[in-house]
Amino acid sequence: MGDARPSKRARNDASSKGSREDTTAGYKRSENFWLRDGNVILVAEKTAFRVHQSVLERKSVVFQDMFGVPQPEEAETLEECPLVHVSDTAEDITHMLSVLYDGDRFLNMNTSISMKMVFALLQLGIKYQIDYLRDEAISVLEVIYPPSFAKYVLYQQSNSTLRVTEQTYTQDPIVVINLAWKHNLPSLLPGAFFVCALLPNRTLAAAAAGAPAKDDQLTKLSVDDLVRCLNGREALQSMFLDRYAFLDKGVVTEGCISPRTCEGSLTERRQDHMWTYVNDVVDRDFDPLQVFDWVEWLHVCDPCRREFEQADYEARQKIYEAVPGMFELLAFMKEHAET
Repeated sequence: MGDARPSKRARNDASSKGSREDTTAGYKRSENFWLRDGNVILVAEKTAFRVHQSVLERKSVVFQDMFGVPQPEEAETLEECPLVHVSDTAEDITHMLSVLYDGDRFLNMNTSISMKMVFALLQLGIKYQIDYLRDEAISVLEVIYPPSFAKYVLYQQSNSTLRVTEQTYTQDPIVVINLAWKHNLPSLLPGAFFVCALLPNRTLAAAAAGAPAKDDQLTKLSVDDLVRCLNGREALQSMFLDRYAFLDKGVVTEGCISPRTCEGSLTERRQDHMWTYVNDVVDRDFDPLQVFDWVEWLHVCDPCRREFEQADYEARQKIYEAVPGMFELLAFMKEHAET
């Protein structure tokens, strides 16, 4: 029966309706989902959603089981429709029904979708065993928190993240981490920890101290995860500086066609700019995967530039592929690897 619960019969006469059309027997009608031909009413946080039992059953085996259990005669009804109380928020139920009824609009890669809706689809898709909602939410989150360097590069080039609106850079990765642990979703952890580790110490400390009382704790960072973030950041700092090792050597490539010019450029770049990047690391204001404009950033011949560019690409790839180990995720990812 999920979290449906019986309660006393709702009154449905003229005196109980009151004068407002959007309220019925103490419940507020959903603005978007009070369908006049609906035959079942979901109630979440005192908001009533009049929808179709057949639609819910068609999409979810959980709803099939829920409605398959005979209801007692005294079960609560409203306007001759059975009432089903759920523990989800009214906002989340609205998001779920939006996709169930208008999926062609919301499950379109060219259509914007809010981060709140993504989180709702993930959690309710799992709870009610609506696999395509779960899978859609995971695919959207993997755009923002890529599970591999190849996908990171692809999404950076495609600007796919613009599809998701109302993102919160300081809070969303923590929510994703907690959802990934809770629902055994290993593909989301590396990217979320990578972003989380670059947050300011004050933000991490506040998240670890505790979420607001009204919150469902998804924004709270556990002590273990705080340690993962801090240790992982140290590893990222070290690997970030390793990207500049070729500057220290000051050696041009074998295919260099202008050795004196290229050596001079390497020396100049090391003297004028190397400490800038070191200071960025010390100040924790750095992006380990930042992309250089090599033509502007380093004035060397084309053969040198191409070789340095390829070497740096491989260094960036090495950083991202090392993230699971940096944040102590390997055991969990191996145990819950998706087939």
